[in-house]
Amino acid sequence: MTVTVERVVLATDGSASAATAAAHALFLARVLDASLHAVSATGTPQSSATETTETETETAGASASAAFEAEEAVGAVTRRALLAGVRLTSEVVGGPAATAVERVVGDGDLLVLGRHGRSGPGRFLVGSVAERVLDAPPVPTLVVPSASPRPTYRRVALLAADGAPSASAETLARRIAAATRGVLEPLAVVDERGAETASREACRTLETEARARVNAVAAAAARDAVESGGTVRTGVPATELLAHVKRTGADAVVLGVGGDDEARLAGYRAAGTVAGRVVRHAEVPTLVVPPSAGDGETSGPRGRR
Repeated sequence: MTVTVERVVLATDGSASAATAAAHALFLARVLDASLHAVSATGTPQSSATETTETETETAGASASAAFEAEEAVGAVTRRALLAGVRLTSEVVGGPAATAVERVVGDGDLLVLGRHGRSGPGRFLVGSVAERVLDAPPVPTLVVPSASPRPTYRRVALLAADGAPSASAETLARRIAAATRGVLEPLAVVDERGAETASREACRTLETEARARVNAVAAAAARDAVESGGTVRTGVPATELLAHVKRTGADAVVLGVGGDDEARLAGYRAAGTVAGRVVRHAEVPTLVVPPSAGDGETSGPRGRR
């Protein structure tokens, strides 16, 4: 399976949180040999007619101010990209930020967002965008906490699970670890909420399947010349994954969500819940990966606009 990253898309509002996210976006663009596209939204609709009333004049002034701040935000990223030697394009778009982000990303993109952003009229609201986008991530989406340290991605935690979402996540996690010459730390969790009512034999089967999953990840990592560990735990998946990140000293975490196979829909929704909890509470960047087109999604391929 091939999961490519041709372009890293950074959503920025010029806030301190967005500046932290920019460092991670620049780092990933460099190590993955991808271009960087910086986008900022004004949070206000584009002006479309001659405005004559006092209210319309005030609205136009707010729009102009928001547009100026958005231009400043992408300008700051442009300067950093030039210094880092990263290929960069940028744009400022009108309208709601989440809609803007969804509109500009497409196949081969990796989206980067700060976990917190500015607030108030005309602001980009990066944190709110992260919540909206992660309901159904259109592309692999990295959410960076505002207090994240300088990026190295030398130890990458991975939630190993069944199904297409996991396959895409594992492939991308291996690629990042290979690019940074890092270590992959896969974790498979036997959900204690199901294990409590299962027979002893069924529990052993679940544990065996979990062990097989982390072994498969380690074997694939070895083929990519990536060092890999492997851990199996019984507990609540989000709680265990957060503990795994701290226990291994991981500086990034990857997990898969999404899919439209009806037989696994409940499991995918549970994975989305895990992702939400991890994104909110992890102290390191969290990369949430939907299935790729090759994983069998029924929706058509997304294209950039």
